[in-house]
Amino acid sequence: MLKIKSILVSLLAITALASCSNDLDDDSDGGVTKGYDVAYVSISLTNPKTPGTRASGEQPSLPEESAIKELYVITFNASKVVVKDADATKYATVLGTSEFGTNSGITTPNTPVKVSTDTKYLLVVANPGTVLQARLDGIAAGATFNDINALITVATKSGEANNSYLVEEVVHSNGCAMINAGFYDDSDPEPTNHAWKADCLLDVAANIFKASDYKTEQEALNAAKSKPARLDIERLASKMEVMVAVTEIGPFEDVTGNSLGQFEFGNWTIDYYNSLLFPFAQKTKTRSSHTTGFYKSNFYTVDPNFTTAGGTEYLTGIVKNVLDVDREPKVDWVSKSTIAGENYRYSIENTMAAGYQKFGAATRLVIKGQYAPWKNDADFTLGDDWYRLSNGTNSINFKNFPALLAAYTPAAAKLEDDRTALEKLLVNACDKFYTQVKTALGGADPGSFAGLTQTILDNISANGGELTKEDGCIYWYQKSLNYYYYEIRHDNAANDHMEYGKYGIVRNNYYTLTLTKVNGNGTPWYPGDGPEDPKEEEDIDKLGAYLHFEIKVAPWVYWQTNFEI
Repeated sequence: MLKIKSILVSLLAITALASCSNDLDDDSDGGVTKGYDVAYVSISLTNPKTPGTRASGEQPSLPEESAIKELYVITFNASKVVVKDADATKYATVLGTSEFGTNSGITTPNTPVKVSTDTKYLLVVANPGTVLQARLDGIAAGATFNDINALITVATKSGEANNSYLVEEVVHSNGCAMINAGFYDDSDPEPTNHAWKADCLLDVAANIFKASDYKTEQEALNAAKSKPARLDIERLASKMEVMVAVTEIGPFEDVTGNSLGQFEFGNWTIDYYNSLLFPFAQKTKTRSSHTTGFYKSNFYTVDPNFTTAGGTEYLTGIVKNVLDVDREPKVDWVSKSTIAGENYRYSIENTMAAGYQKFGAATRLVIKGQYAPWKNDADFTLGDDWYRLSNGTNSINFKNFPALLAAYTPAAAKLEDDRTALEKLLVNACDKFYTQVKTALGGADPGSFAGLTQTILDNISANGGELTKEDGCIYWYQKSLNYYYYEIRHDNAANDHMEYGKYGIVRNNYYTLTLTKVNGNGTPWYPGDGPEDPKEEEDIDKLGAYLHFEIKVAPWVYWQTNFEI
């Protein structure tokens, strides 16, 4: 069980004492009234020592996933326009680790910072990435929540080994980026009317205590302590891991008893990264049930990237993994987990609009492994090259190159008009195979398909199967290498065809996918574009206020999915 790390953040106001004694007057009760009114905010942090549970289906986080290194506090007035203390140079108050007092999990009071008495709403952002941090540092007078919550575009980096740089906006060296989680409205007696609210700003009007309303500073301070405003924050990232039910899968049989093949798992990676995100995204309910924990309801997020259902503007934000000059996918290959939490990766949230559950939009899992058809010990051998003539349900597998050549030779000897439809298909596919691989053969090129041998083909470096992804070509499963893709299911209870919320990955959700069955071969090339791949002086005249907040970091929501490929 991973240890959950909760964050308790309390924002308190402490009225400043006057710098000159003639600014203070004694009242009839012996208290001290102020000739001016100033307020401050104080931060404290608590780390509970007991691990969380998964009774609600929620997954506790790693300590580094809940750590707050920087906390940006932004306040808004009743019109939801940013406000700040007059002394502040920026609208975002930044608090760092040194102000949290995290020693041994003990809550520690911290240095106060000033706030505005006009505050009604609060937004908190923890550990923002580079783009969001620049936006928060640059908040200007008159800015609204929508200005802050505008689209973030993560720029690609030329020459990077993989697309993991896209994740750096939400998970980076300073921790996981987090923001207000939003609110679930279950006030209606009818459960079907319960819904996630569209806004994430916390209304703190009832939690503001102005020093001018009290005789002494201590009275106002005590009032603020007695009525804290509670705020939950959640990560912008998603988390994923892959497990395999057994070390080696196969042989398999289908429902008729026919053999399906033998398979050995290799590695996995994430593909179709999203490069567009909004700091906050409105939630919608899913069909999947959920025992109340941090969240009161399972959720899917509304992706604001879409303007119309079926629009193509969304696809501009999808970044696919690509191949390098050696036909090797430029990806971060990950080993399977044998225990939960052993090998995982993060990703940017990627959801789809209702009516746009289409292939090519959902983040997907790509698996690399070895697969070979299974007949008997004297036939296909896992780890050897084998070949496939694609012909729909009538496709033919060849256990090695000599077997393929043996079928090609008599068919090629016939006049084209004398060949059967299958022979024509075979000859054309083999000739196309030669055309595709001959450049890679270099000086070993024999001049025709008929002159090829397995020894010659062995001169071609790894990922030779990438050369055969031309439509109508013989598929070459070099060393039994197979690739599979699986679009990530989010709502396992959504069973209707392309139902909204069915696919996609959602912020602060932890996806564990367990492979339970392999139904057949994949592609000998990395999926993406092959024929079988779908496509300084203080002003003493202003007012101040005390605020007291508690902030708890959301645990990951843990989704377990069994899948077949």
